[in-house]
Amino acid sequence: MERLIFVFLDGCGVGRPGPENPFFLARSRFLPLWQGGMRLPDGTPLAAIDATLGIPGAPQSASGQTALFCGATASELGGRHRNGYPDRSLRKLILAKNLISRLREKAVRARYLNAYPAHEELFTYQHVRIEPDGRLWFSDRFPEPFRRMISVTSCMLLASGQKPFGAREIRAGQALYQDYSNRQLIARGLPVPEFSPARAAEVLHGASRRCDFSLYEYFQTDICAHRRPLEECVPLVRDLDTLIGSLLASLDRTEDTLLLTSDHGNLEDHPLRGHSRNPVPLIAWGRHGARLRKKIRSISDVTPAILELYGIRDA
Repeated sequence: MERLIFVFLDGCGVGRPGPENPFFLARSRFLPLWQGGMRLPDGTPLAAIDATLGIPGAPQSASGQTALFCGATASELGGRHRNGYPDRSLRKLILAKNLISRLREKAVRARYLNAYPAHEELFTYQHVRIEPDGRLWFSDRFPEPFRRMISVTSCMLLASGQKPFGAREIRAGQALYQDYSNRQLIARGLPVPEFSPARAAEVLHGASRRCDFSLYEYFQTDICAHRRPLEECVPLVRDLDTLIGSLLASLDRTEDTLLLTSDHGNLEDHPLRGHSRNPVPLIAWGRHGARLRKKIRSISDVTPAILELYGIRDA
């Protein structure tokens, strides 16, 4: 069985090599997301793929991530970008076509590696589920504020029937929080260790030994671009660059495949403070890197290319 590690970085496009681009300012070696960069230290080229889907306006998270994780086209998305969290029509699409469910249906050991500490029991069938028509059902125990914040990846987790990891798996080095450092959790008083970028890479590597397909989502990049000054974005990028470099150093390019991409641009054009129409990066490294770079031209191509890698015909 093939082994693929998918790292999803929210809100990262390919920008200009200038003072508005934190990736350029950080001189990222493993995330050289600027025109004229786009090559890893070992010579592996990065591709710049389309995130607009031919739809006018700035790409958004709900529609972009549905395209990314379901292979959804512009027509399936209703011909418009949708921000924030998926609506009923997108949830119906996620229920039917999401990547993790389709892999698991064919006996591929596929796992979403993000932990939901203190909330892992809530994200189970007993407390929230997606109905066949795309509506969300909640138990009385599910907190009201969370009901409006069910992301594309959370929908994918629910649709695939997986229980999310929690603090126990973080402490055991088997899962990562969306803020892989765990600093946010520690500030809230949760008993978890702080992880360095190198330690987070170890966790990703170890988890990938137990799966055929593993997915990790990091969205602090998008949050930082929207809310933080440039001087805070640059060290975030440097740490992330260390994580990706450490992960690559631990992988076997003859056996492993690493895929990294995004849903829309944002952080690469910091003064914009909103999503850009820039292309997003595609890092496809290792055993099937060249094959994936050849197949993927837009974010809608990612899921079909991964399914094909596992011998699964896209519907």
